[in-house]
Amino acid sequence: MASFCLDTSFLVGAWVRSYPPDVFPGLWTALDALIEAGEVVSPEEVLNELSAKEDDLHEWAQGRPALFAQLDHAQMEATTAILGDYPRLVGELADRNRADPFVIALAVVRGLTVVTEERGGSDKRPKIPFVCGGVAIPCIDTLGFIRAQGLSF
Repeated sequence: MASFCLDTSFLVGAWVRSYPPDVFPGLWTALDALIEAGEVVSPEEVLNELSAKEDDLHEWAQGRPALFAQLDHAQMEATTAILGDYPRLVGELADRNRADPFVIALAVVRGLTVVTEERGGSDKRPKIPFVCGGVAIPCIDTLGFIRAQGLSF
């Protein structure tokens, strides 16, 4: 069973900014092993966000269907509850963060730790870490995830 739920910002931040596969291939090899082992998961909505750019990351993600959990009734109920409590979570940046409530909902339903590069947040501008705190779900960043896996490069 999965332990971690990956947000779009984790994948984009790692692939594009911090740990690109040409420099850190070990991270991506380890991530593939974790996907195959069922240790990491992401909602389908993350794949939908990645499809906004037809790039190498999107192609990589499409080749890993085991990473993406299909939306089910429990996740939909959890997403509805999260948006009821945090209606501004999607807000005016809807095109960029529409997966956020689904990431948190999947973590709630399955008891997972969220991995995101988002930071902070407030009632007026809720972000994943803020909402995770409100629903008592652990939330870590990419470096925290790498450390939790015991990886080094």
